Amino acid sequence: MNPLGTGADTDKQSSIEKPSLDQSKDTRDLEMREGSRTTVPPTPLAKDLPPMPPPTKLDSLGATTGVPTSPYEPPNRPLPPKPVKLSPTPTTPQPSRPPPSRPQVPLGMNPPTRPGTANSWRSGSTASSSLGFPVSTTPTSWTSGVSKRPLKYAQGRYGRIELVPQPSDDPDDPLNWPSWRKELHFYSLLMGVAMTGVTKTMFMTVNAQIADIYKVSYTAVAALTGIPLILSALAGLACLVTSRICGKRPLYLVSLLCLFIGTVWSTSVTSNYAQCMAARVFQGLAWGAFDTLVLGSIQDTYFDHERGLRVAIHSIVATTTVWGPPLIGGAASQGPSGFSLQPTILSAFFVVTVPAIALGVPETAYDRTPPYLQTPSTSNSEFKGSTPLTPRRVPLLEAIADYMVKLKPKAYSSKADLRTLLQAPRAFITPTTTMLALVSLLPYGSLWGLTASLSLLFYPLPFMLSPAVIGVIFLSPFLLSSAATAATAFLPAWQNRFAPRMHMVAIAAASAIGLTGLLTFGLHLNKAMTPPPEASPSASGNIPTPEEQGSHTAIRTSVFALSYLGPRANLPACSFALGLLAAAAALFHATAAPLIRASTSFTAANLAVATRITVDMTGGLAFWQALGAGIFVMGTPNAVWWWDGLKAFCVGVGAAQAAVAAAVGIVWWFCGDAIRRWDGRVMGLVDLEGLKRAGSFFDMD
Repeated sequence: MNPLGTGADTDKQSSIEKPSLDQSKDTRDLEMREGSRTTVPPTPLAKDLPPMPPPTKLDSLGATTGVPTSPYEPPNRPLPPKPVKLSPTPTTPQPSRPPPSRPQVPLGMNPPTRPGTANSWRSGSTASSSLGFPVSTTPTSWTSGVSKRPLKYAQGRYGRIELVPQPSDDPDDPLNWPSWRKELHFYSLLMGVAMTGVTKTMFMTVNAQIADIYKVSYTAVAALTGIPLILSALAGLACLVTSRICGKRPLYLVSLLCLFIGTVWSTSVTSNYAQCMAARVFQGLAWGAFDTLVLGSIQDTYFDHERGLRVAIHSIVATTTVWGPPLIGGAASQGPSGFSLQPTILSAFFVVTVPAIALGVPETAYDRTPPYLQTPSTSNSEFKGSTPLTPRRVPLLEAIADYMVKLKPKAYSSKADLRTLLQAPRAFITPTTTMLALVSLLPYGSLWGLTASLSLLFYPLPFMLSPAVIGVIFLSPFLLSSAATAATAFLPAWQNRFAPRMHMVAIAAASAIGLTGLLTFGLHLNKAMTPPPEASPSASGNIPTPEEQGSHTAIRTSVFALSYLGPRANLPACSFALGLLAAAAALFHATAAPLIRASTSFTAANLAVATRITVDMTGGLAFWQALGAGIFVMGTPNAVWWWDGLKAFCVGVGAAQAAVAAAVGIVWWFCGDAIRRWDGRVMGLVDLEGLKRAGSFFDMD
């Protein structure tokens, strides 16, 4: 028996089981209520179904055109169903946020225009763009991949600048200090810098008088300036190493104490050379901290966009206070008190300097690095401050009391390991620091040596210049060095836009200026003090005989010869020549800053390491310059005490400077990248884990 039915049976069954199409809904409902039953028809096979019509053609807006796309499509097909209006998809309401206090900045806040880094991302749903960086689909704030904190921006006219380095949430963080506290800290340090600068050149105009009073040689008197310079170099190295362990504030306080002892002691040592040397030793030990640590304090306190002005002011103050005080010190030393009046006047300024540094220079060393991403300089730090979300608002008196409680002599400590202790010494011997020291050592040292010998050259016959007139010779070094420092410090292009090869041109220009000043000073004085045999008068007032022409000693000791030779020397020209030499030394110092920055940016793994290396390399350059200046101060008087020796000294140093500058320029021109790579190897940064970690340069700031 066929289960599917055949012939009439099948038709009959179909006619009974299939309901009529024109049967109304009410009839069907009535049949169902009365219990009428119908047989469910079997599912038709695929071959029994009519063929599906081909897809219709869509217009540009996505609607059907009504034109048949196939000849097999039935002409009387039903119309397409009317579009149904769908209910809107429920969306999650966005949290209400206050309107932004400043307009949106495309570069700093909009993801489509800001390239992504390994450290910057947006929380929420993200999608990869065609450039490969994540693009956020939800309006959330930028955060840091390490600290998960929103990026912070400056305020006021710098509101479009992202803060570098990023401060922590701790109000005790030096970057979060109020403006008055930062400015008090900065200008208090400038007082210490000014005091050290004045004491460095305090005796240059009165060296000959001190030699007469103490009954010692001029070389021994020059050692009163040379030995403190050498000690300041060693003290600067010790301060950089020690600041990694105990912070900067204890070193400032100890240096201030040494400076106070040495200056006050100098007021009462008018008859004892040994005591005067001991007082100068205390002063030299005090110079090291203010020569090497102030730049680090500025970097600890100010953001990157705020440092340029402060560093420029610091450089100008350091230059002007070294070469300006001899203008006044020479005139002050002509009174009955002699040279002791200078330290007496200087001691009066301690009434302001001591409270300013003791109360206005708190500790700036602060560890804001996450514990799992620490640098060698902060990995052993034990100083951890509390991190409240918002600073506590307190009245003025309570704020002052809180400030005084936190103003401890020592507020930072770190474990001393070999790697930390060797950071500064390694930076001192890097190729960049060494080459900068070589190219600037001769101009810098000869400037200090010649200025320390001015009293030897112009105090005796035939000039017999007083200390006040000798001090006037320092006018050109003061003006030209200050102008060169200010011009290079306030030009952003000099610091940021010039390529390293352009700085080689600057080094060549500085070498040419220094060479011109050095040769002009030596050759002019030698020519002025060497009389021509056919024109120089003899002791009797007549043309000298051949015997007298061969005896230069007789000519120089003659009163008539001295009165004839003295006016031939042009003292303003000598002052201008020394000014050119001082300007060259200032240009070398200004050129070193961008070259050191280029090296640290090439070598360092992140901003924290780059900042620390910049301070160390700058301190290393100051170390070599101070060491060379001290040696030149003590050695130059032995070479220039006769005029032929002055000529030989200037010509020899000038020729050596030309050769060294050419060699350094050629090496730097062709091997600049190799030199920077060797910097990293010498400092031990190539094998650090920070360099192997993939991340942004600003991760650990």
